[in-house]
Amino acid sequence: MLRRRKSATPSSSVLIPGSDPSADNPPMDRRRFSLPILLLLCGPVISIAASTVPLPASLCDADVVFASGFETTAPIPTDPSNGSGGLYPGGQTRVVNVPGFGAHIVYLYVPTIYSPIRALPLLLAMHGTTGNSASAPAAAQQVRDDWSGIAESGGFIVVAPAASGANGSWEPAIDIPALFAIIQDTESRYDIERARIDMWGYSAGGHLAHALALENTDFFAAYGVSAGSLTQYACSDSGDPPPSCAALLSAAQPKIPVDIHIGYNDPLYLFLGADEDDSRFEAGGWVPEQTLFWRPFLGGHEYTVAQLGEIWANVCPFALGP
Repeated sequence: MLRRRKSATPSSSVLIPGSDPSADNPPMDRRRFSLPILLLLCGPVISIAASTVPLPASLCDADVVFASGFETTAPIPTDPSNGSGGLYPGGQTRVVNVPGFGAHIVYLYVPTIYSPIRALPLLLAMHGTTGNSASAPAAAQQVRDDWSGIAESGGFIVVAPAASGANGSWEPAIDIPALFAIIQDTESRYDIERARIDMWGYSAGGHLAHALALENTDFFAAYGVSAGSLTQYACSDSGDPPPSCAALLSAAQPKIPVDIHIGYNDPLYLFLGADEDDSRFEAGGWVPEQTLFWRPFLGGHEYTVAQLGEIWANVCPFALGP
């Protein structure tokens, strides 16, 4: 587990549909990324007992000035990165060079409310499989654009990297260290509220989001998945290949809040076991409508911008506490 080091009204149009489980849901390589390389990128591992802290609703509105204790007597966790030098506001494009893992193109959206003296939450957004590597940047830019209106009204920064796999999907041995390096790069260039780093993934990006979140529950505050499945990468029911979903979920502490949107006609739901993901989470200790937001819908392998707004409403009001 990577440990945290201390220190506009959405459209409802359907986006990026897909129905072929072999095209956009190839089994991801289950080899786990070696921790020593992450240590080189991210510094020493520090054992921190993280907790999930519910936040007042005002902190999910960009028009409300941050005021600790405004709606609650509980202290609000804060860990600003104090970064500076990044361009703002609006859409930005950046290439991040990760030693040993190449150059990675990243699309960002920085809301107009941003100021270097006020730390904002960060959302890591991961696209689905595109079919070839040349189209991955366009997919990353698309998910950045899909999130931009919500980021503007919600007051958070979006960072959407392009996957490096040959089929336009995620190559864990390369992309996992690159993702954490990209987050660190963003923290150095913008004032990021590190107690509120969230994540979302679509399709293959959702498969990877499950694994990253559940194995790094003291790094990410909450996450969402659209058209993704636990058993496509993060775990298996049998434990072969490891880990088993029961072991992974029971060991995860805290029970990181998760929003799952999945279509009833999605092949993942119909044929590949995603229809049981809510039961898997509940058996692992998640509580419906508190830490588990299960949202099956009439549709296929797709998401809408309106659904992204719903996801943000469910993952936004949480932070990492001590």
